[in-house]
Amino acid sequence: MPKWHVSIEMHQDPKFDEAIVHLVAEHQAPLRGFVAAMMLGSPDVDDVVQEVNQLAWRRRDEFELNTNFKAWILTMAKFTVMSAWRDQRRRKETLMPEELLVKLMDEGAEAPESTATPRHEALQECLNKLRPVDRALILKRYFEDYRVKQLAAEVGRSSDSLKMSLHRIRNVLATCVKRRLSLRGETS
Repeated sequence: MPKWHVSIEMHQDPKFDEAIVHLVAEHQAPLRGFVAAMMLGSPDVDDVVQEVNQLAWRRRDEFELNTNFKAWILTMAKFTVMSAWRDQRRRKETLMPEELLVKLMDEGAEAPESTATPRHEALQECLNKLRPVDRALILKRYFEDYRVKQLAAEVGRSSDSLKMSLHRIRNVLATCVKRRLSLRGETS
């Protein structure tokens, strides 16, 4: 019997499909939390969660019951988020492009503290609010000019993983800076 027949039969198993529906429903909170954390400030979080749910349903025959469903669905979420990031970059919708962050940090490092702009002050406050590990990554990457590969090797992570973390941290900073400027009545 050809392999695709087995796949079709699995799709027709109502107990299997019911188990998948239950698992998807049970894992919505961790899925949404993961996507929201990876896409801070993006209006596309709900769309990405829905896309992951649809993907999980279409690929349900690849999942084996009684294995780690959370890891399976979050792996799909990771690649869906990375695809969404690429789409945002193509549409130029990132909250704080890397170039702007580098420019702000360069200007902030050169300017005496008394002449810092409101945006630089907000960035400094937001940097101070980051988790120490995230602040260290940002400072090493942009102030100490570490290359991504060099920094990834130093912290024991892959370059892709580090790039995703830096993207997430930049978005956290962008949201924080925007909020602080808004509270002060400044424009971003």
